Amino acid sequence: MPKTPPALEPKQQRSRETLERLLMATIKVLDEEGLEAAVVPKIAALAEVSPASIYRRFEDKDALLRAAFLHMLRKSNETNRGRLEKALLRKTLEATTAQLMTLLFDQYQRHPRLLRALSRFMDADADSDFGREARLHIAGNISLLVDVLLVFRDEVGHRFPRRALQFAILSALSSMEVHTLEPASLWHTVLPLSDKELKAELARGFVAYLRSSQP
Repeated sequence: MPKTPPALEPKQQRSRETLERLLMATIKVLDEEGLEAAVVPKIAALAEVSPASIYRRFEDKDALLRAAFLHMLRKSNETNRGRLEKALLRKTLEATTAQLMTLLFDQYQRHPRLLRALSRFMDADADSDFGREARLHIAGNISLLVDVLLVFRDEVGHRFPRRALQFAILSALSSMEVHTLEPASLWHTVLPLSDKELKAELARGFVAYLRSSQP
């Protein structure tokens, strides 16, 4: 698998600002129009740079997209580290879990094109430097969620509370991803729940699993 070619490190403030604008423009196009629309001329026009300046920094369009995805994931880690506890934590495990499902669903519902594009790139480059780094950033966000939820560790019946929380979060995320990003999935045939119903069922299962005792 190809490795992610590194972008040239900008040495001047103006160059750093241009790179930031370029990466944010790439994310905006992916978010609003999807992977097929993320072409260099459109991204360059939105970032107010020439297409040639993109190719001076990146080997090709895919290298630009990979850099933009990693930039987005790093920003997500930084933002969540500062605000996650306030956004998520409630007085009870049930209320906190309901809030967690709302926050996670909101992410998928607001950014389906962007997240679908990220998933496709991660699947295609699973063994590349990009794939490994992307998974590490996502794992970092899950770790932040676990750290917040560990305030309820005394209500977790599993003898390894962190593992139980990791399992519960990954299970919920996997279900949400398939339900939201894959309209032809079995979720929509076997159990065609509304988003509200699915959130309620996932929250119920989340809490029940955490409180189940370890044999």
